Amino acid sequence: MTARPPLARPLLPCLAALLCLGNTAPEPLEAETDPSKIAGLYNGNSFETYMAMQLLADGTFEWVLAVGGLDLRSQGLWEVRDGVIHLTTQPTPVPAEFRFVRLTERTIVAEDEAEGDDAYPPLPPEIVQVQVTRPSGKPFTDAETRTECANGTTIYGFVAGSSAYFDNDSVPRCDRPIAVTVELSSYDVASPRFDLAAIGWTPDRALQVEFIPNDIGVYDLTGMHGLLVDGVLELDGPLGRARFRQVPDTRDRPE
Repeated sequence: MTARPPLARPLLPCLAALLCLGNTAPEPLEAETDPSKIAGLYNGNSFETYMAMQLLADGTFEWVLAVGGLDLRSQGLWEVRDGVIHLTTQPTPVPAEFRFVRLTERTIVAEDEAEGDDAYPPLPPEIVQVQVTRPSGKPFTDAETRTECANGTTIYGFVAGSSAYFDNDSVPRCDRPIAVTVELSSYDVASPRFDLAAIGWTPDRALQVEFIPNDIGVYDLTGMHGLLVDGVLELDGPLGRARFRQVPDTRDRPE
């Protein structure tokens, strides 16, 4: 093995120092605090997600998010307080809810009656059937069910009339259902835990539940706060951490 020349070691730190000349870190950027310069349109788009925030000069804001089948929106007030941008959704949205109505007769849906290789398996009689309707009385089939069983099994299913089916076309074994929760997971809406013994459920009966949409899709951004630095608006709060890039104002630009 060839020995390293004795001058090699001292030269290495010198070379590193030379490479660093002219590459000193830039001065840290200051956050924008002038409301007139903060007001504007901000783009928060990412892969398969559309998100936009508009901070208006009158102190109000509008926010929208669309990803897959999920659409959310919010509006309210914004202000700069102690150098930080703060959002408050107004009016405060009323959450959607599921309300238990009564026990009704269990029905057999078309999928249960189908025959052939593509038929969905019929629900075993011990699986709780949940029928959900809108205030108008029309069926609401976009919800899911979560059934707790005495043997500790949890069954995730769907409301009556849904075109969805159980994973792997099979239903876990449930010795005795003890409670059911109805959920609209895409909007983080869940019913109270319905205790089946308390409401008198039997396997030949179904739960009739009403879905009250209220302000479904309106997201409360109250508490969202952050800074605008070098055209990037970064906010923390109910959404987690969200980043938006300021859209240049082109109104005064020549065509």
